[in-house]
Amino acid sequence: MTTSGTITMTMREVDRLRTIQSLADGLLMTWQAAERLHLSRRQVERLTVRYRSQGASGLLSRHRGHPSNYQLADGVAERALNLIRDCYPDSEPAG
Repeated sequence: MTTSGTITMTMREVDRLRTIQSLADGLLMTWQAAERLHLSRRQVERLTVRYRSQGASGLLSRHRGHPSNYQLADGVAERALNLIRDCYPDSEPAG
């Protein structure tokens, strides 16, 4: 799979990439990579398989670009702030 493009990674993801790359190159053992990344050996094996099939982009979070599961519905936060302002006019909520 040869694709070109730019991938934006956090420092944590770069460290993960380097560690998985070392594992794939045979420079590290699975248990060493697991200790370094604070993951289980099974999870490191999954990441290595994904790295070999998808490259560096396979190590990125799948939730990137998606809204949070804990996001409030539209208007709920504004309604709550309005209620607080109406019921407690002497205190201003942060936000």
